[in-house]
Formats: sequence, C-alpha cells, structure tokens
Amino acid sequence: MIIPVSAAYDWDNSININKDNMTWSYTEKYSGDRSVIFKKYIDVEFGNNDGFVGAWELLKTDVSMSEYFKQSIEDNMDVMIDNSSKNITLLGVETEMSFDLIGPTDKESDIVNKYEVFYEFANPLDESGSLMWFQGEPQTDIKIVLPAGMELLSVGGINHESVKKTSEGTTIDGTFGFTGEVTIEYSIDEEPPVSEVNTTSNATKESSDPVKNTRVEDFFDRLFSADINKLIKKLNPDNSNLS
Repeated sequence: MIIPVSAAYDWDNSININKDNMTWSYTEKYSGDRSVIFKKYIDVEFGNNDGFVGAWELLKTDVSMSEYFKQSIEDNMDVMIDNSSKNITLLGVETEMSFDLIGPTDKESDIVNKYEVFYEFANPLDESGSLMWFQGEPQTDIKIVLPAGMELLSVGGINHESVKKTSEGTTIDGTFGFTGEVTIEYSIDEEPPVSEVNTTSNATKESSDPVKNTRVEDFFDRLFSADINKLIKKLNPDNSNLS
C-alpha cells in the first residue's frame, strides 16, 4: 500500500535490533477529516453507531488492532535473516490507541496511535546470518538502530539514506522505497573468549553471556481507499460531502 500524500495522515517506523531480539515500533498520526473518518469507523465497527466513541469502544478497537497485527504478521512474516524467517519468533504485539479518539465522531482531532511488535531470534545474530530483510509500508519514514559491535556493511531500499555511527551503535534514517523492502548487510564482532584468572590464593573463572502484503495494508486500504466517498456515505449518510 502506498499511503496517500496528505498532511492529514502520517506513519513512521522505528526498528531496534539486538543480537537476540528486535522491536519494531510504529507511530501513526491522523488529523482533520481523516480523524473523523477513523472515529466513525470505530463507532460503526466496535460501537453502537451513536455518533460518539466511548472508552469501551476504544478498548475493543485496541484489542482488535493488536490481534489484527499479530495475525497479519504470522500470515506474512515481515522480517527475514538470510532469506529465511525460521530463526525468528513473533512474541507479541502491543497497541496504544489515542485517548483523543474518545468523543463525538464529527469533531476533528489530532490522533496519535502507537504499535510495538516484538521478535526473538532463536540463534543470536553473531552466530548466524549476515543479511536482514524488512517489509514495510512504501514511502514511510524508517529508522533502524543497530547495537554496538554490529558493523553495517551496506543498505538497500532506503531513500534519502542517512547513517550515523556512535559508540552506542549505528542509526540508519530515511524512507522506505516504492517496494517497501529494505535489506541491510552486516557483520558482528566476535565475543572475547572466556578467560581464567589465577591469584596466589585461588583460581577463579570469569565469563559473561553475550549480551507481500504488509500488516496494515488490508485495514487502511479498506479505510482510506479511492472509494472513500462510499465509505463516508455508509458511516454518515447525512454528511456525505466530507473528503
């Protein structure tokens, strides 16, 4: 899905990678007419279509979106390591729907919803893999954060790419290209071997453990498709001139 270019809607991605797990966070923002459309959708789909979104309707929306995201990712994994997802486990999805959705459906609001998806790697990245692939929403902002010790070798599929290296790790900023596919090639420093320290009185051992449809495509295609006037008319026949 290519998200319409509009000041009334924005979607961004933040991917934080560790050697044995990963978190993909999303932030979506609505304003203007689109916030009205979204509230009307909630009122019809999860409420009693009375022109008001209540706390109970918002809670049902939150639960539904969490389940939708999880099922969508399970059906079509959006992360791969060396062209395979067998090493990746989806742990869960958390959603945080904006409290500004509560209230009259015809009142425009600035809505900010947040989603977090948690993944675990069966084998740490320093034991397997040198290439990661991500499928996101085309033309949306993306930030990928790599941990210290993970050396970025190359990036593909990110427009307006910017790379910043610090002692804490590497950050890649830009936007998903028109395919929504991003690949990064990397290498990871090997962990130092376990060492034994001897003293005059005893010997101790020191060791440390090594620290094609996208998930929202169906939902937002249905909500913000080219046939938007039909949806608006269905939600509110008396206000069909909303655009």
